[in-house]
Amino acid sequence: MSSYKSNISNNKNELFGNRVGGGDASSKPTARTATSSSSGYDYSAHKAKQSSTAGVPKCFLTAQQKAKKEKEAMEARDQAKKAMSAGFFSRADPLSAYSHYKKAAECYKATCDFQKEAMMRRSAAQCQMTNEHYSSAASELKLAAAAHSQLDAYSESAEDYNKAAVAWSYGNDPSRSGEMLLSAARELDRGGLPSAASAFEDAVSHFCPDAHNPFSAFRSSPPSSGSGVGQLCTGAFVGEQLWSIARRFSSAGEVPSALYALGAAGRYYEADADATQSLYSAYFAQTVMQLSMGDVVAAERTYMEVHIQTSSYLPTDECRIAEEMMRAVKAFDVDRVEELKRERKVGNMEGWLRSRVLGLGVGKSAGVGRAGGQPKAPAPAPNPPQTTRTAEEEEQDLEDAMRELEGVEVGGGDDDDDDD
Repeated sequence: MSSYKSNISNNKNELFGNRVGGGDASSKPTARTATSSSSGYDYSAHKAKQSSTAGVPKCFLTAQQKAKKEKEAMEARDQAKKAMSAGFFSRADPLSAYSHYKKAAECYKATCDFQKEAMMRRSAAQCQMTNEHYSSAASELKLAAAAHSQLDAYSESAEDYNKAAVAWSYGNDPSRSGEMLLSAARELDRGGLPSAASAFEDAVSHFCPDAHNPFSAFRSSPPSSGSGVGQLCTGAFVGEQLWSIARRFSSAGEVPSALYALGAAGRYYEADADATQSLYSAYFAQTVMQLSMGDVVAAERTYMEVHIQTSSYLPTDECRIAEEMMRAVKAFDVDRVEELKRERKVGNMEGWLRSRVLGLGVGKSAGVGRAGGQPKAPAPAPNPPQTTRTAEEEEQDLEDAMRELEGVEVGGGDDDDDDD
């Protein structure tokens, strides 16, 4: 018992500076004076250590454990190959091969060998496609894409996501198929690849075919085969995904493509009777994008022919601000435009949409007179060039005019005499 109490006492002394247990006064911690300074914890070294190891996959296995996992993975891979080989009295067994490929992929994942893990995932997905288990194949391809993403192989990751989209489409799940297409576009965007914009627009056309999109003409890339036909996807969270695409395009300064995505979002929310506020936000964003492009006439036409046809949109703040903004821009009323920018409703909008509203202006900044707006007045005809005459020339001209006047006969009496 005494040893137990002494251990507790020692632990308290180490933690609290011997304040418990009747220590002497010299061992007590002294008060910190104003001139004393403490170096504290060096956070800069910790941050430098984190930045040096950022993005590098860590393997927490020992060398012996790692070798054991690699051996298990090789054995599982050999068994999968054996299951897929057809003999004289046997045929290939994709279902058994899938389980072995999946086990090998898990072992390679434990050893942080993501390249081999992705290869095993792809093989497992191919086996499941043969078995017509499309949801399981899509799941394996999604994991293969995540493995490639760990290696910053964005093109390979996007390829896996596209294959997963095909698998979900075979499984008759267009919502998840579109989600995989959107994930592929995000991977390309992360890698800074130029095909990212086209991939985002392909995802938009998957959710809402171009035949249903009123702004399909603003698509920047040519549509792929089959993008203009099909039915509107009405799955869960489709509207949020389309809204995120519009946000990405607007933040990148690609306003026509953002309008293309907002057209699809508007069609989706129109088909959903419960998505009222989201529909109003989509309508208002469409007006803002058209004004940002400088097409006031098209904004008014869309507002009259589409937006206010939804009667519940009329009493909303979005409808009022959109209508007054169009009038102010068309009338070159700078003060009214600035007044509308300070509306509380504008301040509560998302950052990317609020920045578009704050960037609106009149005249050249609003594009009035361009892209279908008011026509410009014709330029005046240039005046003929004028030559400078000297005083001598003007005097000579005056003398010539006087001589001509002296030679002219005044009156008509001579003509009457000749007649007599």
